[in-house]
Amino acid sequence: MSPKWKLNGAAARPDVLRALEPSHAFGSTVRTGVFEFTLAPSAAAFNVVEVKTPGMSATLTVRPFPSSIEKDDWFRILLCSCFHQAENHQALLAKTYQNIPSSQRQDLSLFMGDQVYLDLPTLNNYPDDSAKLAERFETYYRTNWTTVLGLEPLFNAAPSVFCPDDHEYWNNFPHVSPIIQNSWKKASRDRWKVPADQLYDAFQSTPPAARGDNIAVDIAPLSVMVLDQRSQRQEDRSATLAPSGLQQLNDWVDRLIAERKIGAVVTGQSLLDKPVSEYQGTVADWVLSNYGDYESVVKALQRLAEAGRPVLLLTGDVHWGRVTRIKEGGRTKFIEIVCSPSSLVTTIGSDQLKSIGAGFRKFFKGEETRWPRHSSPPDAEPFFAPQVFGKRYRTDVVHKQTGDQLAMLAFRRAGGEIEAKVTYYEIHERPNRPKEIKLGLMR
Repeated sequence: MSPKWKLNGAAARPDVLRALEPSHAFGSTVRTGVFEFTLAPSAAAFNVVEVKTPGMSATLTVRPFPSSIEKDDWFRILLCSCFHQAENHQALLAKTYQNIPSSQRQDLSLFMGDQVYLDLPTLNNYPDDSAKLAERFETYYRTNWTTVLGLEPLFNAAPSVFCPDDHEYWNNFPHVSPIIQNSWKKASRDRWKVPADQLYDAFQSTPPAARGDNIAVDIAPLSVMVLDQRSQRQEDRSATLAPSGLQQLNDWVDRLIAERKIGAVVTGQSLLDKPVSEYQGTVADWVLSNYGDYESVVKALQRLAEAGRPVLLLTGDVHWGRVTRIKEGGRTKFIEIVCSPSSLVTTIGSDQLKSIGAGFRKFFKGEETRWPRHSSPPDAEPFFAPQVFGKRYRTDVVHKQTGDQLAMLAFRRAGGEIEAKVTYYEIHERPNRPKEIKLGLMR
C-alpha cells in the first residue's frame, strides 16, 4: 500500500525514486523505499515531513538541500565510516553527534564504507543458506538504520550517500578470506553475496543509480563523486569499478573541467596505499593499487587536478584519521582526508593484547592510554601513486587523528574562490576539543 505524505501539514506527493518493497527476496517483513520532494524557492529553512502507512507513522524535520555554496554560510559534509554497532557502547556515537551545535551540523552525509559488518562476530557460525543469511543481515541493517544504538541520528539530519566497502559483504570481498568460512567455496560465496546485494540495494543504494554506478552530487561550484569500487570488484583483480564505472568517472572529470568546478572523490579505500604482497592480500586485504584499473582511476583524477584546482580524496577503512596534502613543486594538487572508524571493530586476540599492554603501562609507568585498541596513524607513502607518476607528487601529512571519530568537511565562498576546512570530533566518553584543520582556498 502506498504511504500517505504531508509536507508542513499539507498533503504532498513526492517523486517515487524507488517504491516501498521488501528489503530482500527471502520473506522479508521490512520494506524500504526512496522518495524525493521538490521544494519551492521560497521554502522554509526547516520543513516537516510526515508519512503514514498501516501500522506505522513517522515525522522528520529537515532542511532543504542547497543548490550552491554561499558566501555567508558554510556548506558542511559529514564524513563517517567503519561503524561496528556492537562496540557503540551507551550509544556514544549518537551522544557525540548530538553535542555538535545544530548550527554546525551537516547539509550532506557521506558514509564511506563498512556501515554494517555483515561478517561479524568472527567466530560466529554463519549458516550457508541465503534465506537464513538474509534474515540475519536484515537484523544488522535494521539495528544500524532505525535505532539510537546505530546510525539513525546521523541519517535523520541530512541526505546521505553511501560508498560500499568489504564489510557490506565480507572481509576482503570478493576474495576468499581465511577468517570467513563461508567464503572458502565459490558456491558459499554466491549464497552470501545474493542477500548482501539485496540488502545493500534496499538500504544504501541511491536511485535512479544502480548498484555499481558512481554517484555525483553537485553543490555549485563543488561536485562530489562517490565511487563504487567494491560491489563489482573482480576476483582476478582486473578491476574495482563496474564496466561502466571508468567511463562515468572520466565523463565527470570532463564536465568539471568544462564547468570549472571543484572535485571531491569518495573511495572505500585509500588511493595513497602502495600495493601489498601476494601474501598480505591473501591473508588480510588487497588495496586499490593492486587492481588493474588503478592507473586509469588516478590518471583521470590527475587530469582534474592539472586543470587548476586541488582534488579532494575522501576515504575511511583504515581505523585512523589523517589529512595529507599531495604537492607538485610546492603547489597542492590533491588533499586526502581519512576519517575512520566511527566505532572500532573488535579484533579477537589483537584487542586483548593491546589492552593488556595498556594495563601494564598504566600500572608500571602511570601512563594512561586514551585509545588502547586503536592504531596510530602512520605517515603517508612519500609519493602519490609512484608506480604511475614516479616521484612527481610528494605527500605532506598535516594532521593525524587517533580513535573513534567523525569529521566535518566545510566550504564557503571567499570572494571568487572557495575556502575549505575539516573538523575532527572524538567519539569518546571524555572527548577532547574538536580539531579544526584549515585547508585554505580552493584556487
